[in-house]
Amino acid sequence: MSNFIQRILSGEISLEEYTDNEKERLVSQLISHLPVGSLLKVREQLKGNIVNQSHKAIGKIVHSVSTIPIPGLEVELWDHDLFGMKDFLGSGITDQHGGFEIFYDPKAAGFGDDPDLELRIFDPPQTAVVEGKSIRRKNLIEVIKGSDKVKEEIYNFGQLSISYYEYDPDYAQYFPYCVPKSIKHDFVPQAYAITIKSVAKYEQIMDGIIQKNRINPNEPSYDEIQKSFPETRTIILERENPGCTRSDEFFGDRMLNGFNPVIFKKDKNNPSLYTTSFNGEQFELTGKIDLPNYKVKFELRNEQLFPVEITLQFRENNAKKPNPPLKEPQTYRPVDGKKWLQAKRVIRATHLGVLGEVKAHLSQCHFNMEQYSISLLRNVRKNPVRDFLYPHLKEVVHINNFGRRILMDPKGGFFAKLEPMPIIPDMLKWVRSNLGSYDWTDWQPRTPLCESHTYAKIGNLYWDILTTHVDSFFDEHRDGIISNWDEIFTFSEDLVQHSVAHVALTMEQVDDGDEWYDLNEIDHSSNPRREVNGEVKAVRPITSSTTATEQDIANLKQVCKYVIYQTTYWHSCIHNEHNPEFAELKYGALLSNGSMGDEDDESVMPGQEAASIILGASNMLTDFRYGYILKNEDGDVPPKLIELVASKKAEFEKLGFDLNTLRSRLNS
Repeated sequence: MSNFIQRILSGEISLEEYTDNEKERLVSQLISHLPVGSLLKVREQLKGNIVNQSHKAIGKIVHSVSTIPIPGLEVELWDHDLFGMKDFLGSGITDQHGGFEIFYDPKAAGFGDDPDLELRIFDPPQTAVVEGKSIRRKNLIEVIKGSDKVKEEIYNFGQLSISYYEYDPDYAQYFPYCVPKSIKHDFVPQAYAITIKSVAKYEQIMDGIIQKNRINPNEPSYDEIQKSFPETRTIILERENPGCTRSDEFFGDRMLNGFNPVIFKKDKNNPSLYTTSFNGEQFELTGKIDLPNYKVKFELRNEQLFPVEITLQFRENNAKKPNPPLKEPQTYRPVDGKKWLQAKRVIRATHLGVLGEVKAHLSQCHFNMEQYSISLLRNVRKNPVRDFLYPHLKEVVHINNFGRRILMDPKGGFFAKLEPMPIIPDMLKWVRSNLGSYDWTDWQPRTPLCESHTYAKIGNLYWDILTTHVDSFFDEHRDGIISNWDEIFTFSEDLVQHSVAHVALTMEQVDDGDEWYDLNEIDHSSNPRREVNGEVKAVRPITSSTTATEQDIANLKQVCKYVIYQTTYWHSCIHNEHNPEFAELKYGALLSNGSMGDEDDESVMPGQEAASIILGASNMLTDFRYGYILKNEDGDVPPKLIELVASKKAEFEKLGFDLNTLRSRLNS
């Protein structure tokens, strides 16, 4: 039988050569013996006068929470027999109302056997290239058991509610977040295994330090804690050239090109100076760390950025509530010697461990992109844009859920080992305010501030690649994009309606009169926002119609570039630079008790438990090496993007960027 089937599949034998009675017997044998994959290949030949499709199954598929219809899902009807045997009966696609009808021949269940119906629901298949061949992978998301021994000509499954990329109501007050149980595709097994291995490795180190410290509060020393983890770039550089990472030149370069690269303003009183600032007065603190207000002024010298003035303002002692009483601001300059070094360290601690982690990493990367991911997965199935964006967005919902569980879970998370947690209680509110300032409209990478601004130069080089990549894709798939524009409309509506409220200033910002040196990454569009239930939404609509205009298509192109840039280049920079800068305790760890102390002053250190958790989490998060554009481990990165990126390898290398570290998606 298997050899005969293989000859049919290869085209050597045509079913047209057989009589109707022979075909009917052959159908029964095929359905009983063919593997599902082979059956799907020949089922087109099994239609027409071979099968008497006298019966049909109907129903409607909707979201479990909102009862909104889910169109574009493939559904298959099967006969479920004893001992697990199953016979394929037919298939269909849900329409715009979520409805489906599948015609089938009850004889396909076996002669004299009325079918025991089972419905299988599939997400759209994904394209991947494996060993040079393009394949489509199907994703089974739900199995619904129907009635047994069905005799009626029309069997109605009724309205089927499935949990399908639902918005988490517990997070609705903060930002769009996906209910974990409603995620209908898997974390890539290799990626998940690497993540688990990394967590286990550093959790063991961290737990060993915590146990030792609880036996003796004076042990281990901060130096011993540091040596328990891999050496960072700053430690290596300091050994080779003592003092270099504490220099003004290094400080300016890292603000331009390091973890959380700054978008500067111009000083209102002296436009030749550039500024960056932070205001922590709106936050409620735990008392574990300091969160001072600061303002840093920089000047350009020979195309390099140097700090020239730092102003710090701390809260009064034990002031934890928002809008606290403040101490007098103190200003420091390079001539202040040790105090200048201490002030720079305070800036690094806040800029890296608080502003960088919460705003640049969690907000701009993870939760900003989750809202695009949920909307895409809920709404776009037939439009070619799904295949185009899916490789970059597919694991955002997974890693966000994983991170929340590993880090934030009150029972087993890393931070739960400390009471209270060393993070600000208002973190989720801060993430919401940050999301309120993000939108895709008119966004592009910042203009280089000076010759040494390599982060911006690389960003613009990559943006040019994405422009070519996106334009080429839209030229090739224009008809499919336009003919399925109704999905882009619902994608846009979902995105806008679940977007957070627009904010002019985020929680850490104040209007100090300084103006941005560049507006490319700062919201500046004059396009109107939409108001939903009295709330002006941060994300603007892509389209307002089920029929595409040229402006709508241009909008969608911009969204694609924005999403790919954030999930690949921006997150690569954040990820690659996180541990090299943040994971040396004396260089950039969180500080407390006034913060202003020499590096050997342990009174301002966060405590041994907190230090071990800081280093454990930092190493765990960054010791993750899977999902790169050039490696294309899963075979789903568009070949055109790989080709375009590789063609610019020399230009990236000249700017000091290793293309092998350019990630394909946000999965860590």
